[in-house]
Amino acid sequence: MTYNLEYYILSVNFMEAEKLYHKMDFQQFDDEIIISAYDNRNILFYTFLHYLLMKEESVALHNLAFTLLIVPLVPIEGAYHCALYHAQRAVELTNEQDTGDLELILFLHTVPDKLVSDEKAIETCHKILALDPTNKIAKSSLKELQRKKTK
Repeated sequence: MTYNLEYYILSVNFMEAEKLYHKMDFQQFDDEIIISAYDNRNILFYTFLHYLLMKEESVALHNLAFTLLIVPLVPIEGAYHCALYHAQRAVELTNEQDTGDLELILFLHTVPDKLVSDEKAIETCHKILALDPTNKIAKSSLKELQRKKTK
């Protein structure tokens, strides 16, 4: 019988899961984690990502943890707060030079918990626009924030 990534993670056999992770294309790994988390709604998928991050921190793993927390695991109390940590680390690891990672910060300004202040969101919009003056997300967010500020 062959065991898959989901089996090893749910069995808390992270060493075997890690071996599979290293054999996979990252996109395949990302897809399997997200699909399995949707199917199981189990915090162990996040715990496994944390295990990997302790061994080899990367922007890709932080972005996957962010996605895991804001989509399949969002019903868990504090998921958005944990996602904020991963967004901030991705931004730090890219020296604020990746618009996609900066957009994660903007997203967390829009969630019900409003984890990012208006001021931080405006600052983030300006950072994105400095890197990509045509960025539609930053432009529309900045416009909305400025309109809100003048009310």
